[in-house]
Amino acid sequence: MRRRGFGVHIPRVGCIRYHHRTGKPILKRRPALVGYLFLRFKGPVNWYVLRQCQGVKGVLYVDGHPFAMSQPDVVAIIRAQRAMRYESPEVRALRRELRRSSKGRQSVENASRSAKLSGMQPGKYVTAPMTGAERVLARIEAITKKGTVKGVLLSEGHEMPVEFTDVDNLELVDGPREAA
Repeated sequence: MRRRGFGVHIPRVGCIRYHHRTGKPILKRRPALVGYLFLRFKGPVNWYVLRQCQGVKGVLYVDGHPFAMSQPDVVAIIRAQRAMRYESPEVRALRRELRRSSKGRQSVENASRSAKLSGMQPGKYVTAPMTGAERVLARIEAITKKGTVKGVLLSEGHEMPVEFTDVDNLELVDGPREAA
């Protein structure tokens, strides 16, 4: 529907399921109004195109015309959903706990990653673990926005482009002589 130019919103609510082996709570989200969604569109609508979308069974009609809900009512539903007003107290508590734990973990990981990347610059050399205890030498070419390191692997006179995603295992060295 989005590819055909319709804005789509499906109101969802959270429910708690428990892992069958560990018993840990898992937060699942399901549609609040099963079978219904809100569409946003501007100008005249080609209802034929909408009905051709996969999964569309029909359009809700009132008095022979498609039912149009006022924008303030839809916005109120979206805000209530974001404020977790449709969810049980248990689901709210679990969502808050998950947000808190993931934010704390991400901030610690991001801080350590940025500290590690701050010393790495194009032209410098790093060693990275390969198989077992063996380490390989690479020259840094660029630091990507994703936080990965692009480099050139230097091995037995050959150069091969490589991208390191696990920055924590890289060690800065002064040059090819120190790594040997």
